[in-house]
Amino acid sequence: MSEKTWSGRGGVLLAAWCIGGGALLAGCGGGDGGARFAGLPPASTGNPPATTTEAADIKVLSNRADLVSGGDALVEIVPAAGIAASALRIELDGTDVSSAFAMRPGERFMGLVTGMSEGRHLLSARAGDTALSSLVITNHANGGRILYGPQIQPWACDAGAQDADCNRPVSYSFKYLSSDPAVAGFQPYDPARPPADIATTTTDQGRTVPFVVRIETGVQDRDYYDLAVLFDPAKPWAPWQPQAAWNRKLLIQHGSGCGNGYGQSNALSSQRVLDRDALSRGFAVLAVSLNDSGHNCNIAVQAEATMMAKERIVEAYGELRYTFGYGTSGGAIAQQWMANAYPGLYQGIIVGASFPDAGSTGNEVEDCALLRNYFGRTATAWTPDQQAAASGHLNTAVCTEWIDFYKFNNNLNPYATNIANIPGTSPTALGGCDAPPGARYDATFNPGGARCTSADSAISIFGKRPDGFANRPYSNVGLQYGLLALKAGRISAEQFVDLNANIGSHTIDYALQAPRVAADPGAIEASYRSGSFNQANGLGQVAIIDIRTLDISGIHHQHRSWTLRARLDRANGGHANQAIWYQAGSQREAYDTMDAWLGAIERDGGATPLAQKVIAHRPASANDRCGSADGTGLSMLECTGLADGSTRMAAGEAITGDVLECQLVPLDRASYGTVVFSDAQWSRLKAAFPTGVCDFGRPGKGQQLTRFWQTYLDTLGQVVVGGMPLPDLP
Repeated sequence: MSEKTWSGRGGVLLAAWCIGGGALLAGCGGGDGGARFAGLPPASTGNPPATTTEAADIKVLSNRADLVSGGDALVEIVPAAGIAASALRIELDGTDVSSAFAMRPGERFMGLVTGMSEGRHLLSARAGDTALSSLVITNHANGGRILYGPQIQPWACDAGAQDADCNRPVSYSFKYLSSDPAVAGFQPYDPARPPADIATTTTDQGRTVPFVVRIETGVQDRDYYDLAVLFDPAKPWAPWQPQAAWNRKLLIQHGSGCGNGYGQSNALSSQRVLDRDALSRGFAVLAVSLNDSGHNCNIAVQAEATMMAKERIVEAYGELRYTFGYGTSGGAIAQQWMANAYPGLYQGIIVGASFPDAGSTGNEVEDCALLRNYFGRTATAWTPDQQAAASGHLNTAVCTEWIDFYKFNNNLNPYATNIANIPGTSPTALGGCDAPPGARYDATFNPGGARCTSADSAISIFGKRPDGFANRPYSNVGLQYGLLALKAGRISAEQFVDLNANIGSHTIDYALQAPRVAADPGAIEASYRSGSFNQANGLGQVAIIDIRTLDISGIHHQHRSWTLRARLDRANGGHANQAIWYQAGSQREAYDTMDAWLGAIERDGGATPLAQKVIAHRPASANDRCGSADGTGLSMLECTGLADGSTRMAAGEAITGDVLECQLVPLDRASYGTVVFSDAQWSRLKAAFPTGVCDFGRPGKGQQLTRFWQTYLDTLGQVVVGGMPLPDLP
């Protein structure tokens, strides 16, 4: 696979790169005023598709025509007035496929085009000898490589895989809920011998049906997906006529953590899709291994896998009305950065234990690693309270949890493996990777091996250093650790000077070194452009419910919810599309509220831009809420006051918290207020900051808005280092 580098300005192609469902074009407030709600990337950023003629309009419903995968595409053909659909001859590359098309319910002429090989195909509509219209469909392998490449290697397939892409036939299983209260949970169901104790459920469409669920398990993009939906094995199901129990809504479940898997993982996906609350309402529930951040923390691969799974749903089950997600911690990361950078994948997101992204969160992880190392070796005395103050936390347990328990600094260590595990998470949830021992990087014995860092697993996003390793998106140049604690009198001038003179950094192979480290050239711009540092400029069209609990001793800091809110304010001029439930509201209540919110938006067929519709139709139940641990109601001001900080906020950064590398200003004694430094201390401080200190009053170096729908492969399959927005269809 060859490579080329794309460089461009940091501006944003705002528009309608949308993937959601339904008519599968829409929802970004583009040329149709946002009248259609659920959608996928359109042919262009607002211009009508070039393939549409007055004679017939050919529409791929399941994905954008050049992003199709797996050989199939659900297609609708709308002939012009006066042309009967029954008179059309439909050809794929000159072969008659008219038998796949028919007038379906709703007077729609639709068909499932199948059997496409990898590459470009011409789908055309003719009436007799007259060519009416044609559309080029580009089909990609079921193994992926649509938005991102090269794929991570080596990759281990489970037993039974048919090829190196781990392909295998789709499998189905059934579960049911018993009407006997003594029988808890879903039970195996045999369609040939149905049990007598099947419970019923009434969906949100008012249909009472047996509570029988079919689980589909398949492989796309080299990894698993699972889909569960209410299903009657005795009845047919077609994408143009789904079974009535399905409400045509989709819930995507997400896992936690942030790590880099080097093989298939389906340990938890099949459990997540058995969401009783969602299934009972009639939702389809999806889990995709590659958007489980603990298994894969590459934003572009997450988006690609999610896009492919949604295409599969439309082709096999039918068009989607809308999609929302649910997930905590790493599941919040996946939703918030995908919904921002790949608008339309989600119409709503429900996040818990929220982080806006993995990139800016990684700043604190590495800072904690350096701070803990410093506190462990310095001769200067520090009390635990002083250590916490310098770190921006309420106590020292936060950094301890980041480094000693979760070990997320492993994501910066090329030698790290998932040396421990947390029950209920994916194997790589602690960071690092699970590459086979013989394939792992070793500077001496295997310098070309797999480097277990998040950047190396996403090397096409960040680009390469001259040594071939991934550019590193981390910098602590100019960062004044403990600045606010110094000004507040919580640490001494000597402690401040000693800390900043000796904090150091890590080499590219994660060995401690005395100098600080700057981000590698290209890594900064790529981090912002890709959405790895979430700028929230794509989130204004997404309904957000953030469920927050009090966590003063762990990594899920209170301020992360307010961090995203501050980014929404900066990018979109407000945050009326985000509700924060602070120790208030259940998961079921969040489902009800989100469903009501999106349903109201869906019913609004007006020309108002989508972002305005999201705000206008926010239900009363989506208000901000604040409660104490015992359920006592508090004011939002009190909840805001409960928020702790971060290592960067303790160094003067704003709550937006998304400066990768700061702009610098010269040291100035006057900037420290009443703090007095001796001449010797001032000399040491100048030596620690030879190029100056952070000026957080300005944007970070290279800071720019997220570019929507970044792809890292061009139309010829060449790698585009740093990415580029999807091109318009010709």
